[in-house]
Amino acid sequence: MSTWVSDIAVERFEDVETQAVGPDPATALVFCSRSEEAYVLGPRTRGRYFAGVDAHRLRVRLRPGMARAVLGVGVRELVDRVVPLRELWGVPVGDPSSLRTALAARLASLDPRHDALVASAARLVPSVGVAGAASRLNVSERHLRTLFTAAVGLPPKRYAKVDRVRRAVATGGAGGWTRVAAELGYYDQSHLNAEFRATMGVAPGAFAAGRYPASTPCQRGLAK
Repeated sequence: MSTWVSDIAVERFEDVETQAVGPDPATALVFCSRSEEAYVLGPRTRGRYFAGVDAHRLRVRLRPGMARAVLGVGVRELVDRVVPLRELWGVPVGDPSSLRTALAARLASLDPRHDALVASAARLVPSVGVAGAASRLNVSERHLRTLFTAAVGLPPKRYAKVDRVRRAVATGGAGGWTRVAAELGYYDQSHLNAEFRATMGVAPGAFAAGRYPASTPCQRGLAK
């Protein structure tokens, strides 16, 4: 399963005024305690702020590049969307145990080499760029962009940008934003500030201090 899945976690959400969720270029399968079926969370290109709920969910995060094979659809159709899993697999998945069972059965029928090139590119692009990844994988940049966008849902450059902001959000600014900017490959802190604000709606310092934009209701209890 590790070939297809980057991590499986049980996440808890508290009944607080506002809950913040960062962007994520990966696709995930989730089952929330406040819903009655499993859903697919497509790549999320912007941060979200929602009114806190007392809930927990099982989240299965698919490795970038593997979602197309697992779900059977082009991932571009799923960007910034929440879709019932039954609409893609044709069968209802009504509890966490059923989700694990259905996923295991699905993975058992797949060729682990499917989209392996894209999965390798997803690991390379954030550090060496599109040209560097294409060179190392012995394909043209145009061919890589086409394959990558169909399998991951986002063009490689946008994927790298979203993933970098995701990692910046995860740091919480520990060690100072200048240090975070350097560690994540931004040109400087101003570059980090601009991308962070464009994605999260607030500057890094304001986010770290909990000064969030207005929240919205939690969609289907999924904290999308």
